[in-house]
Amino acid sequence: MNIDLRGVRYEVIHRGEGRPVLFLHGFTGNAHWIDSLPALPIHFVSPSLLQHGATEYPSVNRSTMSQQIKDLSHLLDTDDRPWTVVGYSLGGRIALTLAACDERVEHVIGISTTPGLLSSKERTSRRRQDAELAHFIETEGLVAFVKRWENLPLWRQTEEMKRSLRQDRLAQHPVALADSLRAIGTGHMPSLWGKLHHLPRTDLIVGAEDLKFKAIARHMQEERSDIKIYEISNAGHAPHIENASEFGTIIKKLILGGI
Repeated sequence: MNIDLRGVRYEVIHRGEGRPVLFLHGFTGNAHWIDSLPALPIHFVSPSLLQHGATEYPSVNRSTMSQQIKDLSHLLDTDDRPWTVVGYSLGGRIALTLAACDERVEHVIGISTTPGLLSSKERTSRRRQDAELAHFIETEGLVAFVKRWENLPLWRQTEEMKRSLRQDRLAQHPVALADSLRAIGTGHMPSLWGKLHHLPRTDLIVGAEDLKFKAIARHMQEERSDIKIYEISNAGHAPHIENASEFGTIIKKLILGGI
């Protein structure tokens, strides 16, 4: 279904009944990423984020982190019960930021994600990298970008997995993806490292082979000891795809209780 959030038309999938859980996909994803998640007795709410899927493509200035958070806060208005928010990669960065800003979020689950970069120097460097990637998308085209993206060493994906994801990636709009990098790439994200203690209950899921994001998760735990980390074996940056069975068991327990 399509709904209006602050003047922007969003694609939002609603599925199931029960307490509300907001699911936020990663870069090059869309609302339908929940199709790969286990069926649970909850109310799934899954939007395609700004510049993704069938959601409208507004300007770069209308697609920044602060604008995305304001939109999602309006989406939380649709249910007056406390929310759990689950976010993967880009969606995880947004989920952590939303949890820090909106007290209606009582539990946040970040998958292969980060609370941002610590220093302004790191953010400047990352903005430069994101700008270069955005330029590559616009000049070389979506097919070349997807080929480059799916062959990054952070994945542990079989050719079958790549094929299953390729259709969604190729369905994106190249200018919109480029603008997403310019608006809400990691280098443009305000750091949350100083706000970790303001987060509600926080759980992190990482692939055992994703060394970079394992280190980030452990650093977060060092800053706030009650953050719990769950490693998915035989998985890299996309544990929900690369080891769906083990991931499904963990996410079910985290959302429904038992851990």
